[in-house]
Amino acid sequence: MLTSQDVHAVSPTAVERMHRLIRPYMRHTPLLRSKAQSPADVYIKCENLQLTDSFKIRGALSALHGYRRFEPDTWRHITRHGVVTCSSGNFAQGLAHATAELDLAYSVVVPEGIPRAKRDQITRYNPMAQISEVPYATWRQTMTTSRYPELPGFFLASESNPYVALGCATIGLEILEDLPDVDAVLVPYGGGHLAYSITSLLRASGRDIPVYAVEVSTGAPLTASMRAGRPTDVPYEKSFVDGIGASFVLPAQFQRLKDKLAGVFTVTPEEIAGALASLAFTDKIVCEGAGAAAYAAAIKHSGTHGWRRPCAIVSGGVIDPDVLVRILATTASLATPAGQHS
Repeated sequence: MLTSQDVHAVSPTAVERMHRLIRPYMRHTPLLRSKAQSPADVYIKCENLQLTDSFKIRGALSALHGYRRFEPDTWRHITRHGVVTCSSGNFAQGLAHATAELDLAYSVVVPEGIPRAKRDQITRYNPMAQISEVPYATWRQTMTTSRYPELPGFFLASESNPYVALGCATIGLEILEDLPDVDAVLVPYGGGHLAYSITSLLRASGRDIPVYAVEVSTGAPLTASMRAGRPTDVPYEKSFVDGIGASFVLPAQFQRLKDKLAGVFTVTPEEIAGALASLAFTDKIVCEGAGAAAYAAAIKHSGTHGWRRPCAIVSGGVIDPDVLVRILATTASLATPAGQHS
């Protein structure tokens, strides 16, 4: 039995038990050494090869199986009334898959103007999913408060639920298993739950391994908030890097992360495009823009930080094929001769 203290502390015991619980339903993804030229041996944790093409399925599975196994009252409520979440992309897809597998009613709140491809992915994983498009201000409020009373069902918050955190932390557990001498972990920063979960696990495990968040320069509110010492809004410009980048941080997430991270890096869309192309041409790994962000930062900063075996989390592989082709076509001349090392 997991205690509430175990769950909320993201303890190694809780993460290990959750890993055993959800392992039959997801993949232990590969951890590969990149062949690209770098002062360090940069490793990539390939969550782009996870079910639903993103790490988000881990949190969705962890939450649903966690409530079913450890909290019967909440599970009865879920089976009767279904699940509601708020997401603009990969978590919505991961939870769509998980609710379909468990035959649960599912509703998701998304911002107006969500690309048709993302809507289609949600209903591909769960044809019965109910999608509610709302104005961006309403979507932001829902993300911040983890409440949407207009829809029935149990609200499963992608960025604050403790069971979701345990699922995200299983990535850190696998990194420690597969690369025991890892000396830095770089995590793309969207809502921040992945960075929080992995940082918490590493600290609770007694491992002094620095964790760095990585943002895209076209929307880097964590960088601004860390500099100001408080949640700070920033201008946001859309780019092909749509899995991270925003105008705001979630205040509660900022408060619990600000003293745990070793630092925050920003990378430009151009640097991410180069990293994405390098992963494709050199390492034969196809990923989305957010997935390439941590890798771009690892290549860029390995020399100055003296890392020997940093690990960059390639968080997902959900990318529009036309966008991918355009990036590869425009960066091929730079990425093809990518100074491979043996």
